[in-house]
Amino acid sequence: MHDSLATLLQHFPLNTGSIHPTPLPAPIPPETAGPHRPGWLHLLLRGPVQIEPHQPLLQPALVWLPAPTAHTLRPLSDGGATLLSTPVRFGDPALNPLIGALPPLVVVPVRDMPRPMAAAWALLVGEYEAAAGAHGEVLARLAEVLVLQTLRQAVEQARGQVGLLGALSDERLRRVLDAVHARPGEPWTLQTLAAETGWSRTVLATRFRAVVGVPPGDYLTDWRLRVARMRLAQGWAVKDVAEAVGYTSPAALTRVCTQRLGCPPTHWWAARP
Repeated sequence: MHDSLATLLQHFPLNTGSIHPTPLPAPIPPETAGPHRPGWLHLLLRGPVQIEPHQPLLQPALVWLPAPTAHTLRPLSDGGATLLSTPVRFGDPALNPLIGALPPLVVVPVRDMPRPMAAAWALLVGEYEAAAGAHGEVLARLAEVLVLQTLRQAVEQARGQVGLLGALSDERLRRVLDAVHARPGEPWTLQTLAAETGWSRTVLATRFRAVVGVPPGDYLTDWRLRVARMRLAQGWAVKDVAEAVGYTSPAALTRVCTQRLGCPPTHWWAARP
């Protein structure tokens, strides 16, 4: 079975920070500096908590906030709660389309976890309680496994829904998205994109718009500009970026960038860290 997430994960590697117990109440402001601002992963091991401004959690659960949003964790009983937390970096939130496609709060109760996720959860809890050698590194790797499993489950559960996650769960649409994500510099046309699926141009255009929510050409342009902004932030020259994302000249990239984003490519180059 093809990995529907592999290509996007190459562009936006996922990693967690140190995982640690969270004393409650805990206000968590979003980071505002730098392009790779993190979301948060919270693992509720014991006791009910309120996630403001979201919902209460009354049983052990994994909670992932993919985007860097402010939230506060408060205990809901005198007995307190045991909560482990870690920041989750998943590329630039403004450029990673998966962050925009996911709900702002992803909750997976332990009792509802599929067997592989429940096994990873049990390993993490056991590691936390044992505190053996390389404790921090093992916890961080297990936290990453849990987030990736959560992301995989979100795609699987989106089958038949409108949006990027639903398209990634569709075998033929996934082929188109994989091709665009992996090779933005190719001179894609509706015909060559349709060839990735075995559909006619009409069927692809209709199906793509119905599921993804935009026409194939618009998605291609949006993805090319996301990649362009990533490369410019890395210090690439505008000429090299234009070639890498499928434009015949820097002027062509500048025209599209200005039309779509309201500023020329040099804006993103100058704003690099």
